[in-house]
Amino acid sequence: MADSRTPLLADDQGLPLAVGSNQVQDHPIFLRVCHSPWSWLSQSGLVYTRGCILAYLTALAGMLLDYKIEKREDSHTCWRIIFQFSTLAFVLLWLYHFIAFAWSFTHLYYPDIEEDDDRCEFVILRKFSPPIQTAHSRKRFYFSLFYIFVHVVVFINSIVFWTVLVPNGHGHFPEGEDDGDAEAEGSFEDFWSDGWFQPFCIINLWGVTALLAFIEIVYLNSVKRPVPIPSHISAIVFLLSVWLGWAAFGKILTDHYAYFWMDPEFMEKTEYVAAASVAFVGLGPSVFVFILGLIGLRESLTKKDDRSNEQYERQ
Repeated sequence: MADSRTPLLADDQGLPLAVGSNQVQDHPIFLRVCHSPWSWLSQSGLVYTRGCILAYLTALAGMLLDYKIEKREDSHTCWRIIFQFSTLAFVLLWLYHFIAFAWSFTHLYYPDIEEDDDRCEFVILRKFSPPIQTAHSRKRFYFSLFYIFVHVVVFINSIVFWTVLVPNGHGHFPEGEDDGDAEAEGSFEDFWSDGWFQPFCIINLWGVTALLAFIEIVYLNSVKRPVPIPSHISAIVFLLSVWLGWAAFGKILTDHYAYFWMDPEFMEKTEYVAAASVAFVGLGPSVFVFILGLIGLRESLTKKDDRSNEQYERQ
């Protein structure tokens, strides 16, 4: 079993960051997901933390599904859920934390798995272990893009909800006492007026998920700023555009718009819908820059942490 302070790969095992690049990354991104750069968070502590997060998200999934189907008032079919951006954000976040926990767990407790052993347990362990890194593999870029896109989507999900949907009365807040207006949207004052379940789901789906993304980037991994940046930005813009197409397809099937600003009748002009869609896609690169800033902040703070530890050890 690996020690709880097992280091990352030695520097001489570095691999190119991207095909055709002369720049060298000292450790594969797959292993950087399995290691926190903070000295106060041991490897075993990281695994326990990831396990708790995954368990919480798994338990939360059923509650959110019940909220969207039973508690949230909507006359449209339940199939609308698979076309909603909040669903995409939560599913991607759960999938990422499942992968991160599996890799961290096997990397700590089963670091040396026999590659030629065909027994069922070893086959399963290899499937849940960090991928084998090769010098010309594209896996590192694809996972880097997945890592970035997951957190971009989670942050956009929260930003759009709290800055666009809620101020425009589309936050589906619990309603307080009936004031005679059937179309009235619940206010912040009414937020806790109808029990704890709906507020709990709203806070988790559009608040806690973003908090978890922040904690993941700053504390739970040592992933460096991704390269090449233009490729990541292009991919983010493309994937967000694909989601807009998916949401438009969902409108055809369910007669339900994922966001009110996608409805030409509500927006009154098609040009406004186009402008809102461009702004939505444009959020992707902006949030990507924000994530780069968080990674830079973490790298700066952990370098100070490392220097403080070195000075303490010399005393």
